[in-house]
Amino acid sequence: MSSHRPKNKKDFVILLLVLGGIIALGPLTIDVYLPAFNAIGAEFKSSERLVQLSLTTYFIGITFGQIIYGPIVDRFGKKPPLFFGLVLFILSSIGCYYCKNIEQLIVLRFFQAFGACACTVVPRAIVRDLFTPQESGRVFSHLILVMGAAPILAPLVGNILLEQFGWRSIFAFLSLFSVFCLLLAYRAIPETRGADENEKISKALRKYLGILRDRNFVRSSLTGGLMMAGLFAFVTGSPAIYLDFFNLSSRQFGLIFSLNSIGFVCASQINAYLLRRFSLESLFKKIIFLPLLVGILLLISAASNHDFLVITLLFFVFLFSCGMIFPNATALALANQAAHSGSASALLGTIQFALAACASFLIGKIHDGSVVAVVLIVGSCGILAFATQQILKERR
Repeated sequence: MSSHRPKNKKDFVILLLVLGGIIALGPLTIDVYLPAFNAIGAEFKSSERLVQLSLTTYFIGITFGQIIYGPIVDRFGKKPPLFFGLVLFILSSIGCYYCKNIEQLIVLRFFQAFGACACTVVPRAIVRDLFTPQESGRVFSHLILVMGAAPILAPLVGNILLEQFGWRSIFAFLSLFSVFCLLLAYRAIPETRGADENEKISKALRKYLGILRDRNFVRSSLTGGLMMAGLFAFVTGSPAIYLDFFNLSSRQFGLIFSLNSIGFVCASQINAYLLRRFSLESLFKKIIFLPLLVGILLLISAASNHDFLVITLLFFVFLFSCGMIFPNATALALANQAAHSGSASALLGTIQFALAACASFLIGKIHDGSVVAVVLIVGSCGILAFATQQILKERR
């Protein structure tokens, strides 16, 4: 293990707070502007699908950005790529504030995501450098507690900024928050594994192919990725469901989104507690039955009823299961990848966000104004996550 491993509880808590705050930039950037969808569309006289495209391009940027960062992190260390990503995010956020039309916003959201993905790849690689796989499962669970404040508070903050100062103030807020993250990264993030001249960027493809030969990596990445696809399908489709189909106010929508986020965070802390009693692998095998059950019920709901309470409850349980599966899937995927933690973290993120981007794209394409498309995709993701876990079991 690295010499930068926390030596006491205080150092451990500080590390969690710093890493969690930086990782939170990604989900914060998504969730804080969801309540402003209608306002953005009204100002630019754009369709709902064009506004949703600004979210989809964010997913695309954060997907392809990660695969590029991986070999760079292994070659130049953790901090320089993180600094670059944060500076790019700051500049893109300022650009979003001053954009003149929806097309500019869509393009700038892509570059904003490209910067933000460094805040996902680097902290995840740092955790793998410092902790064992079993410990990593608990650390990733605790990180969700810290970064989980973003989706809980973001819709409420976004709604306040929207009502008081207009939607552009949301991007001013993101600019300031990312400057704070840059200062944190400079002062408190450890360089767990510095520059390595033996890590050739030109051999990135060979390195990625080697990682994909790890059956455990592929299984855990796909399982977590399908759950993330279901989560992002909900994120992309929920504004239309609650604001348009169920005719809720932006404040009511923000409250529902926050309650779902609380369930997500609580589940991660339950997971951290259970990892003190069960092995990472055995706990993962038990938890994966939950999205299967929810997925089946969602598909039944799509065919039989569109009741507000039933659908909202099932979405809540699905996000709850995500809170338990994500940290374990991440820890398991990186378990055998200590030598190339940067590239493994990047490939993991690329697989997961690629699936999420596909789900987001599907929502934009097939959404017909009802709840059916979102319910079907989220439910299918839960069932497929279970199926992937069963099909790709470790060979004995």
